[in-house]
Amino acid sequence: MPMPTHDFPVFTKTFHSSVYETINPENAALSASGKVILVTGGGRGIGKAIAAAFARAGARAIVILGRNAATLQAAEKEVSGIAQAKGHLTVVRSFTADVADTEAILGVFRSVSDEFKQIDIVVNNAASLHLATLEAASIEDYWKTFEINVKGTLNVIQASLKLGFDRNGAAPATFINITSVGLIMPTFPTWSNYVSTKLASFSLTQYLAAESGGTVRAFSIHPGRVGTDMSKDNNIPTFEEPELPGAFCVWLAATKEADFLQDRFVACNWDVDELLQMREEIKEKGLLKMAFAGTHM
Repeated sequence: MPMPTHDFPVFTKTFHSSVYETINPENAALSASGKVILVTGGGRGIGKAIAAAFARAGARAIVILGRNAATLQAAEKEVSGIAQAKGHLTVVRSFTADVADTEAILGVFRSVSDEFKQIDIVVNNAASLHLATLEAASIEDYWKTFEINVKGTLNVIQASLKLGFDRNGAAPATFINITSVGLIMPTFPTWSNYVSTKLASFSLTQYLAAESGGTVRAFSIHPGRVGTDMSKDNNIPTFEEPELPGAFCVWLAATKEADFLQDRFVACNWDVDELLQMREEIKEKGLLKMAFAGTHM
């Protein structure tokens, strides 16, 4: 099958636009059995695909958050149906909440923890995009993106630490932040809003890893160019299927070998087998580390 031509850096020789065997959520080695998963922005697009992937992996419970109740209810029914079709007894819940609303997010995490006792994996996927030059940008719309992408990430991290994760458990919890390839690409006019907020969100994830003392595995991943409402509304070319980032999240959550990718930039379309083969080189040379001067690829 011919590979699509990408306009952003590819670290591995092989890259993917769809799910492949190593990260297939239905692989027994990637089972999410017994795990409670929470996904923000889970009612549609990439978030729903991530929830569906964990349903295929047999999660104990999947919780999706979003701002549109009707969309969430439809996604809850769809994800539950996927789990049932695979023979899993996965419980699926949905909550209407804005990640920028601190009290609402704390309330959701409190409710989920009351029902399921703890949350094992959190995927911070909710995001906003506002494209405009600095001169023409609406200050209100520009700052709204900061509220969702930066304050929202902080809200989800704090709620995870205070009310979700069991930091005294036998195994560390997992936090996966959906970021953007814009962090390692040249400066493109009109993208300052999105890239600066995603850079801040990426930094928050790095600090989570540094401050958690090994009790939380924290990753930031670029999901690929997936066809979502956001990409369509902004005429962004798309290449990858939404199932790809979903499967990649399942692989990260289930694979301790992936721990060296914490504190690094990684894209879902990079081949994980090649990344594992290059593990020692990546660690020794400090590859995929974000720095003020750029990313060391």
